[in-house]
Amino acid sequence: MAQYSGWIAWFFFYSIMGFMVFYILQGYFLYRIIKKDPVYTKAKIVSYVPKAPNELGKVDIVMTYSFIANDETYSKEQQTLNINTLDLEKYYVSKEIPIVYYRKNPNYSKIDVYDESLHK
Repeated sequence: MAQYSGWIAWFFFYSIMGFMVFYILQGYFLYRIIKKDPVYTKAKIVSYVPKAPNELGKVDIVMTYSFIANDETYSKEQQTLNINTLDLEKYYVSKEIPIVYYRKNPNYSKIDVYDESLHK
């Protein structure tokens, strides 16, 4: 078994690196797909959970939002938004947030972090 310990260690290392590359590419491909034919709209927050704030006064909120496109309701879970801790009371269930989705398949959607309404 000792003769395979080096192989096991390298396999573990490359597996971790592969998962990291996979998640980075997954976000990039989502960005590229939406960029082809984007639709900007508003979604409603269904639920959210704030995480612990950092020392810079920022906090991540993990939310589930839903929106209507093509007469169907779509929802997306585990979406993260980084905000100032002082702005936490501005986010509540049923608040509208800006999102962007792919016109041909609204399942490809994300929070539009560049929208001005998030930076007021």
